[in-house]
Amino acid sequence: MTTGRSLSIGEQARKLFDAKAATWPAKYVPDGRLADRLSRLSAAAQQYLPPGGSILDLGCGTGELARTLAIAGFRVTGCDISAEMLDRAALARDTESVSWVRLDPGWQALPFGPSTFDVVVASSVLEYVDNPRAVLRECARVLRPGAAMLCTVPDPAHPVRWLERLIQMTAREPLARAIRRHVPRLDSYLVYLDISRQRRPARWWHRLAESTGLDAVVTRSGTQAPSPLRLLVFRRSDRRNLP
Repeated sequence: MTTGRSLSIGEQARKLFDAKAATWPAKYVPDGRLADRLSRLSAAAQQYLPPGGSILDLGCGTGELARTLAIAGFRVTGCDISAEMLDRAALARDTESVSWVRLDPGWQALPFGPSTFDVVVASSVLEYVDNPRAVLRECARVLRPGAAMLCTVPDPAHPVRWLERLIQMTAREPLARAIRRHVPRLDSYLVYLDISRQRRPARWWHRLAESTGLDAVVTRSGTQAPSPLRLLVFRRSDRRNLP
């Protein structure tokens, strides 16, 4: 797999996650690598959802979070740019009450009306977009006033992210490039690092969100161990400070 430098970040992300779709659901089984992410986001979303409320799972992948929330009684829409991910989501069990929507990799506007949702979740999505401000602005538009947006973004201060930066620098060496051509799994990982570009501190995201009509909500981390992913919570303010 190559990075496809002539492709947009959105197209690169679509190709990357289309290729991962077959094995993606296994990451969410009880002992899977992403099982804790599922439980964390599901619990966080339910804190902000009214009974029977509506939620948009932006970048839903194979739909594990969307189905979990639908089973809990919420109205759920899952959308993604990866057709392969959405195909697997739609074929899984307990999908009858979930609406699946495919987005174009270069989407500029979400296909939903203003003030449609009680919660928007964007789990590991914002790192892959060219224009995160435009994405946040669209999320603010489709949220009802006072409704919440939950995002997970890479925490650049976490040691795992330091290691990833080191791997990226090493990957530019001639020997590493040669190895990459013959090890598809390594190449896929480096593609992920290439397109996971929006690795910003929390205060950067807070300032950006505020410019789109989203106010940051201070959350307590408690005794939870530090994670490579930071959970950010915003609320759509009644004022709409849009450009």
